[in-house]
Amino acid sequence: MSEYTNLNPSGNTGFDIARLNIAEATPVNLFGYNPVVGTDYETLWNVGGKYPINATEGTLSVVSSAAGDSSKRVLIQGVDGEFKAVSQVVTLDATDATTPVVSTVEFMRVNQIILLDGENAGNITVTRGASTLGYIAIGEGISQACQYTVPEGYSLYIFRINVNSATANPNKFIRFRNVTQNKDGRVIRIARATSATSEVTYDRQIPFRIDECTYFEFEAQSSSSDNEVAIFVECVLLKNPWGRD
Repeated sequence: MSEYTNLNPSGNTGFDIARLNIAEATPVNLFGYNPVVGTDYETLWNVGGKYPINATEGTLSVVSSAAGDSSKRVLIQGVDGEFKAVSQVVTLDATDATTPVVSTVEFMRVNQIILLDGENAGNITVTRGASTLGYIAIGEGISQACQYTVPEGYSLYIFRINVNSATANPNKFIRFRNVTQNKDGRVIRIARATSATSEVTYDRQIPFRIDECTYFEFEAQSSSSDNEVAIFVECVLLKNPWGRD
C-alpha cells in the first residue's frame, strides 16, 4: 500500500504532509507568545507564568469577555485522562457570551483552541476550576501557547524552531529550553540556549522525537527585567509503527 493518501504526490514531503497526503501524518504548528518573560522561567504562552499540567480529566468552562461573541463556535483539541486524542466544538452562550458554557467532553490537557466563526471581540478563556488551560486574545482567533501533550499511539517530531525577541540585546538576553514530562511524571529539561539577538532559528537535520503520552513545552527566562518572546515550532504528528511506542 502506498504511503500517499491519493495518487498525486507533489514530490515535496513537507508539502504533502501539509496537504494531508501522507498516511497517518498530520502537521502541527505551535505558536507561542509571552509579552512579559521575567527572571524566572515561564511557559511561552500569552497568559504568562507556568502552564498548569493536569493529571486528571474533567469538563471545561468556555467564556468570552465580550457579550457580542454570542453563538460563536470554539474548537477545543486535547487529550483525555487515558491520553486519547479528544476534541469538542463548544458554542458560546447564545444570549451573552460572558456566560460560561461547560463542555460535555472531559479533557485532561488542552493542546489548542480555535475560533470557528468570525472574529472574537473579547478574550476567550477555557478554564477548569481556577486554572486557565486555553486563551484566545482579542481578534487572534487561535491560542498562542507553545505546549502540547502527545496522544497515545503517536509521536511528535520537531523539525524547526524559531525564537524571536524584539527586546533582547547584548545587555539583556533570554534563555530558553525544552521541558518534557512523561505520563509517569519524569521531567527532563534539555536544549537550553541563550540569545541576545532578535531572532534565532534551529533547523534540525534529524527531527527531535517526543514520545506518546508526553507533555512538552518551551519556556524562557530573562536575564533582567522583562522581555517579549515569541516562538514558532514546526512539527509532524505521526502514528507509531505497529508494536512500537
